[in-house]
Amino acid sequence: MDSVVRKAVYRMYPSPSAETALLNMLGMHQRLYNAALEQRISAWQRTRTSVGFANQCADLTELRSADESYAGLNAQSSQVTLKRLDLACQAFFRRAKSGQTPGFPRFKSFDRFSGWGYKTHGDGFRFTSGNGNDHGSLRLSGIGTVSLRGRARTLGEVKTCEIQRKAGRWYASLSIACVPKRQCGTAAIGHDWGVQTFATIAHEDGTFQHVENPRFFTKHEASVTRAQRNLDRVTIKDALGRPRMANDPKRIAAKVALGRAKGRESNARKDFLHQTSAKIVGQTAIFATEKLHVSNLTRSAKGSAQQPGKNVSQKAGLNREILATAPAAFLSMMRYKAEEAGSLFVETPTRTLKPSQRCSACGRLPKVTKTLADRQHVCECGCVLTRDQNGARNNLVWALDHLGREPARNAIHRLQPWVA
Repeated sequence: MDSVVRKAVYRMYPSPSAETALLNMLGMHQRLYNAALEQRISAWQRTRTSVGFANQCADLTELRSADESYAGLNAQSSQVTLKRLDLACQAFFRRAKSGQTPGFPRFKSFDRFSGWGYKTHGDGFRFTSGNGNDHGSLRLSGIGTVSLRGRARTLGEVKTCEIQRKAGRWYASLSIACVPKRQCGTAAIGHDWGVQTFATIAHEDGTFQHVENPRFFTKHEASVTRAQRNLDRVTIKDALGRPRMANDPKRIAAKVALGRAKGRESNARKDFLHQTSAKIVGQTAIFATEKLHVSNLTRSAKGSAQQPGKNVSQKAGLNREILATAPAAFLSMMRYKAEEAGSLFVETPTRTLKPSQRCSACGRLPKVTKTLADRQHVCECGCVLTRDQNGARNNLVWALDHLGREPARNAIHRLQPWVA
């Protein structure tokens, strides 16, 4: 496997003086971002001219000469902030041309500005690993040395760094060029993703394996709702009935509590996805799944004023449950981990194969299309499976057929006890 870039996130533990310097630097990058956005907007409104990344880098040189505070910022980190704005503007024009909701770049408040970055190791930042591959320290220009806790799975060459602030805590996200290695298994499996059951896995010997949906949204809903209500309560008025200011200590504490409640849910989900994908990759040589378009799956049923949708609240609840399982993130992890292990990641063509509709035993499509409410697959040939089991088996059959293995449907016919 060739060298690839992987992310490693470390928790930062700055001293009080270092944290003050970090907050000051975060504010300077936030003001730089907003000023650059204002420059682009004003230039277009006044003279109908577009200001690009190169123009703003040239203006940054003048700003550093005129303002001592920005002269103290690392030049490359300032360029990274300008590049983020440029990428946001490019994405706006791309969405506008394709007919999507454009989403013009916003001015960012201090609380909504997550951090800044460095694009070359040794220019503005230097990472020093601890004993073995655990923990370490990070030296930042203008701030000093900050202790880190964390671990990179694979050692390599540090390329870039991003400093992030989430819920009052600081993190360093390092990009590392490395050659990761994993162990793969020998099994060929078919996979079907779902909401009721997170993953249904079909094996060549006719057996099935199920991974239950942990439903992290439901588990953490109460704590997140409680933190959100507390924030709403302290945001509206203080004890004397006056509106609270943005820098009110109680409001800041409530926002941090809400951010950490959501972070616990996010971290639990991410940990589950990593562990599940690593376990599956370690057992398989071929992983077959259908190609998912999550944006289509979670499309709103609201409709328009002329043609209002049906079952809007039910579809909204289904969309929430779909997104809570993070299918796109899971398949992305499966794809790159399979590549690291040297196993095959196969995506079957959903529209032509129709794995949820087609019978995995005889290959025929039903005369009446199954709806989402139909959770059982019953075919005239005698095949009786759950909907997810049938879909997983179809993905496995398609992959084996197209990889030149023994005719998969015939092999499964001999192995399936449920085929008449």
